[in-house]
Amino acid sequence: MTTLYFQTINSPIGLLHIAHANDTVFALEFAEFQERFMGNLQKRHTSPITFQPAPNALIEENLAKYFAGDINALNLIQTSTDGTPFQHDVWQGLRAIPAGQTASYQQLAQKIGKENGQRAVGAANGRNPIPIIIPCHRVINSNGKLGGYSGALWRKEWLLKHEGVVWVR
Repeated sequence: MTTLYFQTINSPIGLLHIAHANDTVFALEFAEFQERFMGNLQKRHTSPITFQPAPNALIEENLAKYFAGDINALNLIQTSTDGTPFQHDVWQGLRAIPAGQTASYQQLAQKIGKENGQRAVGAANGRNPIPIIIPCHRVINSNGKLGGYSGALWRKEWLLKHEGVVWVR
């Protein structure tokens, strides 16, 4: 049996559900997608999962700092993901995009050594189990448009504006 700790944090873009253990985030999801949150966690763990409600002050503090304007505070939060080696490359590439900047799907594909892999990068981006902290919102289309976001485009737009990004629509 796997035990994870669960907490819900209020943010300017809605309630966030977070699964964590030992100061490490395993999953984050917007409250209205709780079913997807639970499904992703159950796929990841072969043994049954038990959740214990427990806040994590370090995770909560760094998210609060981010939403209060310290856009680099996300870098202080540890994450643990489960995925293919390619997905891990994409997710590490996402964390390498500095706060306040964006990259296109094509640029990210090139950065991780997959020259024409922008569609695969987009698919891995959509499977990101820890949005915001693994900042998939920083990836936009080559034409400067937002592209997609699993948490709703209005949130992606809010996050980018919060980080000071200006883009052409």
